[in-house]
Amino acid sequence: MSEFLRRPLRAFRSFLHSKDALVYLSFVLLATVIWFTNAFSTRRTVTMVIPVTYTHMPDDYVFTNAPTDHVHVTLEDEGIDLFHNRERLYELTFDISELITGNEGTFVIPMDELRQAIAQQLVGDAALAAFAPELLTGSYTRQHEKTVPIVYTGQIKPAIQYQLRDEVTLTPGVAKIYGTKQSLEAITQIETTLTDYEGVQDTFNTRLALIAPDNVRVVPDSVSLHVVAEQFTEKAMQLRISTPDLSKENQVLHLFPDHVTATFRVGTAWFNEVKESDIEVLVDMPQTGNDHLPVHVDNRNPHITHIRIKPEEVEYLIEKYETPTDGGLAAPVSEN
Repeated sequence: MSEFLRRPLRAFRSFLHSKDALVYLSFVLLATVIWFTNAFSTRRTVTMVIPVTYTHMPDDYVFTNAPTDHVHVTLEDEGIDLFHNRERLYELTFDISELITGNEGTFVIPMDELRQAIAQQLVGDAALAAFAPELLTGSYTRQHEKTVPIVYTGQIKPAIQYQLRDEVTLTPGVAKIYGTKQSLEAITQIETTLTDYEGVQDTFNTRLALIAPDNVRVVPDSVSLHVVAEQFTEKAMQLRISTPDLSKENQVLHLFPDHVTATFRVGTAWFNEVKESDIEVLVDMPQTGNDHLPVHVDNRNPHITHIRIKPEEVEYLIEKYETPTDGGLAAPVSEN
């Protein structure tokens, strides 16, 4: 280091070790305290933006001229208290339910009420110097109403070896929509947001938003979705085929074979509860020219799904008989 730099450095070190340095630092500290004291004791002003919320608006009303959603507020206070007020989170809330009357109109929240609402939230001795706007006003109109069903538009896929026990349940199942008469006429349902879920097990609950058409208000704006998935296993049963009653025509319908094997899925919790009467297999009246009859399935148990039958068609024979006049046994006369 050159001699040019060493001399000032030695002089500064010598000053720090002298009594003059202590006196100097004391004056600096005192000046700082006096400055802060003066800054915090001097009354100053600050301007803030406070949000405004309007509550309890009737569902079938809408703003035609919406009131402002914020107010500019100027406060006056001493430094430290002004700082505390500035750091607070303010919000003005006004219940307008009693201000809405008739099918249309205008409401006003006057200056005195607005001033009082702001003043109630201030901290310390802060003074409300000014605020703008000085009153809140808005216009409203009553709309037409219609109730429509809510439809889930997504897909729910259960996990492997699971099946959905019941249909998807939405709560509530209907929504009220509000708008002009023309805008509501074409709306027959309200849809949820398109959301798919995979790998669902056991009970599944979630909440979905509703899609509101343009210029239409939807109440509520979301619904609760509920569905139950359960583990399943397969079961098989031998079922006799039901045939039409042809006794009025003095006929009997014979099937070959007269039974089918039904294989189906069922929740493990319901496996031992399944009865033969839960599934009916039947055929319709034969049509001319058909030598086979398709077997139909009537599932009466909501816990049974994916029913497969074998065979799916059976052969048939119609036997005709005459009723004897002497009260004896009926005798077959022909076969088709």
